[in-house]
Amino acid sequence: MALTNKLQTKIHDFLKEKLLKKIDEYSLNDDDSSKPFQYALFTKKGYLAKGFIHGCETALGNWHESIAKIIATQNFEIAEKLQGANKLKGQVTNEAQKTFENILSDLDSATREPDHKEEAAEIFNASQNSNKIVSRIQTVDLFLKRENGEEIYFEIKGPKPNKNEMRAAKRDLLEILAIKAHEGKKVKIYLGMYYNPYFPKDYQRWTCLKFFNKGQDFLIGKDFWDFLGGAGAYENLIKIYEDVGEEIRPVLDKKFKDLFKES
Repeated sequence: MALTNKLQTKIHDFLKEKLLKKIDEYSLNDDDSSKPFQYALFTKKGYLAKGFIHGCETALGNWHESIAKIIATQNFEIAEKLQGANKLKGQVTNEAQKTFENILSDLDSATREPDHKEEAAEIFNASQNSNKIVSRIQTVDLFLKRENGEEIYFEIKGPKPNKNEMRAAKRDLLEILAIKAHEGKKVKIYLGMYYNPYFPKDYQRWTCLKFFNKGQDFLIGKDFWDFLGGAGAYENLIKIYEDVGEEIRPVLDKKFKDLFKES
């Protein structure tokens, strides 16, 4: 099921507004006001475009998280980011904490391979019948809840994370399992990534695959977007980006011309 027209319009307007704001705020740094060799090789417009694109790529992570939340409203009763006063709060048993720390250590040392079902079962079992507990708080990039009560928790990352980022993401997700297991709940956890930079080959970055199993607790690219919005969501999203790109190019060209006059 493709995204509804209403949802597509909402995403289109969100993305265009963000880009127009970026264009309006973009200016030359003093260090970039004269780059004769770079301008000679790539043209001044090309160099300015590079700087603008770099600035947008830095912001894209936050934009993607917001767009993921918008898309998820099509298929989920609740789609929200748990942060600030709304962070996930709960308790974990000492045994569960010891269990997921051991899992993390074993994954890091490659003495075990990622297996979401096995990890979840170990943590759930360690969360039962224990009086020793500790309070925990977690920020969640995207929390989803279906009408049947099923809860899903996402950590969302860019496509080329380092090992420390992946280790921290895995730990946070395992702790979420422990928090909910202490409440007697079995929930789903996922690492989500916006796109696969190795496409059409399979995703191959070892820093991620050391801790996550693609398809079990790791969704990337089309699988990620279609999970949120249903079949066709990814293609709809690419088309929206293409349309917005065409609409903002004349504004961007004018911005560059104005910068030429100023420099």
